[in-house]
Amino acid sequence: MLKKWLTTVLLIIITLLLVTIAYLLYSDHNNINTSRSTDSSFDTSSSSKSSSNDDDLLSLAKIRSIFYKRYPNTAITSIELEKNLLSTHYDITGVDDNTEYTLKIHADTGKVITHNKEQLDADEKNGTAKNNEAIAFDNIISLDSAVNKAKDAAGDGSLNGWSLEKDDGRTYWEISLKDGNNNVAVKLDANSGQVIEKDEDD
Repeated sequence: MLKKWLTTVLLIIITLLLVTIAYLLYSDHNNINTSRSTDSSFDTSSSSKSSSNDDDLLSLAKIRSIFYKRYPNTAITSIELEKNLLSTHYDITGVDDNTEYTLKIHADTGKVITHNKEQLDADEKNGTAKNNEAIAFDNIISLDSAVNKAKDAAGDGSLNGWSLEKDDGRTYWEISLKDGNNNVAVKLDANSGQVIEKDEDD
């Protein structure tokens, strides 16, 4: 009797989990389609899309403009493209004189997923972090160029994600590539394009 009861409970739990996953997938897909059809503030022409092997993704210039529109008078300190089973999104961080802002947006629609802000530490306030960590976008190589250089260093592979940030005064791209079961992360100097390091994970 107890065994039969436990089996029934287990089946109910599994069913609920499957229904929840199906709902999340449907909801995420529906939100993306709704955003594409109703949100006129995001340009869906080819000029706003990334040309780095993901034609449906918003370009670097577009996601910067989304961040600056929401948080004017800030400096962007890092951008990361992340892919998972449910969505592909950008994580963007920026600062003004006293506050750090984070924004997560759908990579193909620009729809805001989450946003947050918090006070900077005392040693980062009054413009210190803004002056030291701001990315000078006019002085870096393009994402396309960074991806191509990373592929040359890794021996090809498909783009699996990337990040752009500044550390100890040096701005760098980190390009994540996948070739079969092999994952390769290539870090490049964002100003010169020079490969800094390559990390392989079989």
